[in-house]
Amino acid sequence: MKEKQAARQAIQEIRDLIPSEERKIKTQEIAERFYSLKEYCDAKNILIYYPFRSEIDTTVIITRAITDGKRIILPKVSGKALELFYIKDIKKDLMPGAYGIMEPDRDLCIPAKYTEPDLAVVPGVGFDRHKNRLGYGGGYYDRLMPRLSKNIKKIALCFQVQIVDLLPCFAHDIRVDKVISENESF
Repeated sequence: MKEKQAARQAIQEIRDLIPSEERKIKTQEIAERFYSLKEYCDAKNILIYYPFRSEIDTTVIITRAITDGKRIILPKVSGKALELFYIKDIKKDLMPGAYGIMEPDRDLCIPAKYTEPDLAVVPGVGFDRHKNRLGYGGGYYDRLMPRLSKNIKKIALCFQVQIVDLLPCFAHDIRVDKVISENESF
């Protein structure tokens, strides 16, 4: 666990150093790679997360996906689990939630079943060449991902500085199917 915490801190510190203007440009490059994926084109219900700290700005993708006629599902922290909700309007349907992250407002949004997303965009602090994912340490997505449909593609969007050769990982850690940065996809 100490190895994971050290890796998490090191990667976050490097990511935090990306200037905001550069972060915007790189976010747009990552988003363009994402839009060109067959998985995105074919998806009807996309599970995605609201950006936190210095992560890529997923609101760009959420807004475009809604315009493209996709149904967007965002998570809401409920105890140790994530509940899922459809959102229609990123400005009206969200409110501050756990950890200061914007989450669906229960009173305005329709609940989604875990089996409804047909594409999942999964957050993480870091990723390695084996598609291992290092989360923030709460285990929310490690508990969520097994509840999703078995054939759902799990895609990670990150800055190149978040990709390392090898991350410390355990048997319960769930890999993603694809990692996309501003420089590459694998």
